[in-house]
Amino acid sequence: MLAARFLRLMELKNKGGIKLPEPDMLGDLVVEAILSVASKCVPSDLLERYKSPNMQVFRNVGNECFIRMPKTPDFLGEPYKHIDINEDLAYAVLYETLYLLNKEPFFKTRALEIIADYNANEGKDIDDIRKN
Repeated sequence: MLAARFLRLMELKNKGGIKLPEPDMLGDLVVEAILSVASKCVPSDLLERYKSPNMQVFRNVGNECFIRMPKTPDFLGEPYKHIDINEDLAYAVLYETLYLLNKEPFFKTRALEIIADYNANEGKDIDDIRKN
């Protein structure tokens, strides 16, 4: 999901009149949300096979595979760059970020549902799904 779209959806779904933080602080909240999501699944966009010397590792998933630290989104300078997470998990990150801002349980529940769906379908390709 593009950073600009993510920001528009944040503004649309934000509840309670809570003002969104400045773009740099929002970027930090998004990274926190990505890390929360990545602690519950293995996002392939963050998965690295071998650790390079300058890579910041979030966690080890075994067999010389690591989940790297995500890049902080730049909502002002590069709004047409993608948020550093799988497209399948972008809405989980969106809802997790909204939860961090609002502390509204609905947002946390929705993020966890999306992560559960991702984990349930991990590794399945379209032919496997069509057979069922």
